[in-house]
Amino acid sequence: MNKKQLIALATVTTLVAGAATIYLLTKRKRAKRLAVISNAGYEMAYDVHYPIRYKKRS
Repeated sequence: MNKKQLIALATVTTLVAGAATIYLLTKRKRAKRLAVISNAGYEMAYDVHYPIRYKKRS
């Protein structure tokens, strides 16, 4: 392998690892939120944990 190929491989590897990390962290965060909702029972409403976000009209 020459130097350019090595740099390209390192860059792609870093990007894939970063994307996988972000995906896994997001997945874990979502799972924690869903666990809180499922364990909360009927006292806590679904919209408390997932509020409706209104978009600004331009």
